[in-house]
Amino acid sequence: MSLTAMIAMAMTMVAADPVDTARKEFNDCLVKFTNESLDAKKPQSDFTKESATACPAEKAKLVELMVKAEMQYGGKKDEAESYANDETQMIIDSYVGSYGDFMASNTRHGK
Repeated sequence: MSLTAMIAMAMTMVAADPVDTARKEFNDCLVKFTNESLDAKKPQSDFTKESATACPAEKAKLVELMVKAEMQYGGKKDEAESYANDETQMIIDSYVGSYGDFMASNTRHGK
């Protein structure tokens, strides 16, 4: 067996990082939410308000896994929660920040 094939096999056997997987699921949900909002031609103000509560299950899962990961490295729970909440808010803010550009150009995320 070639070295390349062995490396490829080993990479498929390594479990994906649960935080990265949850982050991707949260982003995928926000892409869907954003594109649906763009298709519905929601005003920026409505999108901004609704984005705060979009994808609650995916957000909660990401926060939970981030807190767990931070605490495994010796972090305190309140600091880990603050970090996780700040990071998820930055993700949401990036969608809010780009919404007007997508609306003006009539384009969509991932398309």
